[in-house]
Amino acid sequence: MTDTRPQNNSLLIVLSAPSGTGKTTICNRLREVRPDIKFSVSHTTRPPRQNEREGVDYHFINGERFEAMQKKGEFLESAWVHNHFYGTAHSTLKAHRDRGEDVILELDPQGAASIRKLKLDAVFIFILPPSLRELERRLRQRGTESEEKIIERLTAGKIEMGQYRLYDYIVANHSVEETVETLLCIFRAEKHRSSRFTTDCPVIGDILKSD
Repeated sequence: MTDTRPQNNSLLIVLSAPSGTGKTTICNRLREVRPDIKFSVSHTTRPPRQNEREGVDYHFINGERFEAMQKKGEFLESAWVHNHFYGTAHSTLKAHRDRGEDVILELDPQGAASIRKLKLDAVFIFILPPSLRELERRLRQRGTESEEKIIERLTAGKIEMGQYRLYDYIVANHSVEETVETLLCIFRAEKHRSSRFTTDCPVIGDILKSD
C-alpha cells in the first residue's frame, strides 16, 4: 500500500483545562498509549507537588531565574497563574520540532492566547469538566488545598471556561479513557488535513510531476 501521509509533519497541540478537570491524569494516560507524542516541559516558580519530578513534569526554578529568562526573551510564552509564573522556553519547543516530533503544550488560556497571537500552526484543545458541580467535587476530593484555594480555583475555572472560543476543539472529561480516545481521534484527523500535505508526499509529488 502506498504511504500517502505527509512527511516531517509534526503537530503542535495546545491543551488547556481548568484546575481539577483531570488534565494530569489524561496526560499520563496519553503518555502510556502514545509514547511517541512528546510533552513540552514548562518552567515554573511554584514548588513541586507530591510525585512531580524535575525535568519531567516541570523545570522548577526560583522567581529570580524566571525573571532573568524573561528579560533575555527565552520564553515563547509566559503567564502569572495562581500566584506563580509559568513559561515555555523557545529552546524546548524547537528541540521537539527539529526532531519532527508531535508535541503537546499544556497551557492555561493566557498561554494559549499568546500562542494564538504568534500565529503558530497549532491545534488548540480545551478540556471541560462534566459540570461545575463535578469540578468542585474533584477539587475537594484531592484534599490538597484550603477552602480559600478551592473557591479561588473554582472562580478562575469559570473565567477560563468562558474563553472556550480560543480553542478549535472542546472535550468534556466524563471518563479518562473516553477523553483520551477522543483526543487521539483529533490527533489522527489533524494529521490528515490537506494543508499539512506537501510535495514530499509520494502521491502528491507524482501528481504534480505529471501535470
